[in-house]
Amino acid sequence: MLPHFNKTVMKELYKEWMKWSIWLFGVIITIRVVLWILDYNGDEGQVIDHFMYFMNDSSRIFLFVVGIMMVFTFLRYYIELGLTRRTYFIGGTLASFMTSLTIGLISVLLAFLERFLLSQLDINYPDYIYSNSFGYWVSFFLLFVTTSWLFYMVGWFIGHVFYRYKWWKGMFAIGFSVVLLILEGIVTGDTVTLYGITLENHSLPIFFTIIIMFLLSAGMLAVNYRLVKDIRVKMK
Repeated sequence: MLPHFNKTVMKELYKEWMKWSIWLFGVIITIRVVLWILDYNGDEGQVIDHFMYFMNDSSRIFLFVVGIMMVFTFLRYYIELGLTRRTYFIGGTLASFMTSLTIGLISVLLAFLERFLLSQLDINYPDYIYSNSFGYWVSFFLLFVTTSWLFYMVGWFIGHVFYRYKWWKGMFAIGFSVVLLILEGIVTGDTVTLYGITLENHSLPIFFTIIIMFLLSAGMLAVNYRLVKDIRVKMK
């Protein structure tokens, strides 16, 4: 695959997606400011956790949408430029991981910046957050990145299936993705209820959770490669 690696493609995608993420951070910061103002005025709306925790779900949705748009916005574009499907695949894989990593790093920095700014304004930050260890931040960051990347892979998968096959196979892909994301929620600690059956995480160590998320992402990466390596590109 190395001959198909194109640094320009990777950088172009990464820069484009980070431009899109500016809107994401702008919306989240605005919501966060409003919640802190409500909390300061004694109204309901208390912020119960740090910025990165607050950003977690939004980052997943953002990368999920990016994965879908990658297919319908960039696949034909790169093929028309004379690049190979593997170049598109490698560029999208590396750029998506770098985007997940960068959003995670920015979220960590904003969590500490927020705490500093609030302390200057004499606004109480949740006390238990001060006691979070270095290990907590490292593990939460790794989990943040791997789950966000998994959501990108799932969105990419749905996009490829809809692009390559008929719509009913796309609906099957959505159903499969829902099951996969339910599994992701259970593994990462969410409680899921289906038809009266409650499924929940039983204190799985975060180290194993991160490994499972990475393996799921790697599995979806392999599926996406299989879908795209001989995909018929629809030209104008």
